[in-house]
Amino acid sequence: MKSIPYDRFFNLVTLANTLLARYNVQPFHPPIPSLLEQLKSHTKIVCLLMDGMGKAIVDRHLKPTAFLQDHRSLTITSTFPSTTAAATNAFLSGKYPGEIGWLGWAQYFPELGAMVELFTGNEYFSQKPLISPIELRKKIDYQSIFELIQRANPSLHVDAVWPAIRPGGASTLDAWEAQIDQHLAYDEVLLYGYWLDPDKSIHTMGVNHSHITEIVDSIDQTISRLHQKHPDTLFLVFADHGLIDVTFTPINEYEDFYECLTRSFALEPRAATFYVKPEKHQDFVRLFHHYYGQWFALYTQEDVQRDQLYGEGACHPRFREFIGDFVAVSHGKVSFSHGVPIGEKPLNFVAHHAGMHPDEMMIQLFVVG
Repeated sequence: MKSIPYDRFFNLVTLANTLLARYNVQPFHPPIPSLLEQLKSHTKIVCLLMDGMGKAIVDRHLKPTAFLQDHRSLTITSTFPSTTAAATNAFLSGKYPGEIGWLGWAQYFPELGAMVELFTGNEYFSQKPLISPIELRKKIDYQSIFELIQRANPSLHVDAVWPAIRPGGASTLDAWEAQIDQHLAYDEVLLYGYWLDPDKSIHTMGVNHSHITEIVDSIDQTISRLHQKHPDTLFLVFADHGLIDVTFTPINEYEDFYECLTRSFALEPRAATFYVKPEKHQDFVRLFHHYYGQWFALYTQEDVQRDQLYGEGACHPRFREFIGDFVAVSHGKVSFSHGVPIGEKPLNFVAHHAGMHPDEMMIQLFVVG
């Protein structure tokens, strides 16, 4: 399975670069020509990222009579890995994960001697605060496309709306909608909106649960109301990734395999990076293919860079350090877990993401306006 798992011309990064081109900022990567022409005819543009609402989720849960059904536009791909930490920051930066160093939910930082959650700064296993998110971000910082656009267009109202995970964020979808309304009172607007669901609920309920249909329907109604109230605004509605139902296999299940490692895997259960003892590389490869080869594709560091697995462009200075010696990517339902008693944080999701399954990678872009 040695293939680039994203569409070179239609993905979250090229979507972001289309915004840069629209506002006369030099893009980092090629924009999407057809979408660029649509953006040029609007002075109010709102980008709404619904976490986890990938194409497979949309196809499964969006009602046939839903408002958004008539506004399907391009099918694009997520980044690799197809996970929030990598994908949302790829969109916000206009660069691929390998360029910015945001490669997964939890990365190993040698100077801290720990695997750290990128959004929180917590040590992954114990969940104890280890470093402030601000200080952690300095290690893998980038400039947002919205900052670049604001600088080049000082009269443009540029802002973002968030859920309650950030100070001042909305605690309900209705409150989130109300915040969007307030920003659209300006004459020229570029707004980014992020919402936690359906991803948050799918993780614990699975991709087929009836409650997910209710969530997707609520999102559909929200977008419909926004369009009715703001007919002069162009809304781009999309996801960062999709999800699939998964099963977990503990990384310490086979003693001979686990003894090859210097520590448990990092980054993601479905896009795992392994740090292997120097004298155990051949044993690791042999045992990996024996135990896990039917579920995972295994990449060496050289494979990763040759295949541009984490995207095009110049790699972040710490890229090789973060990906370890090998990367294992799931293309089915099986995911790794850390096992017990390795960590205090069990992996018990019903559904997950970050792998190369099409249901994780494919995103439906809706264009409303």
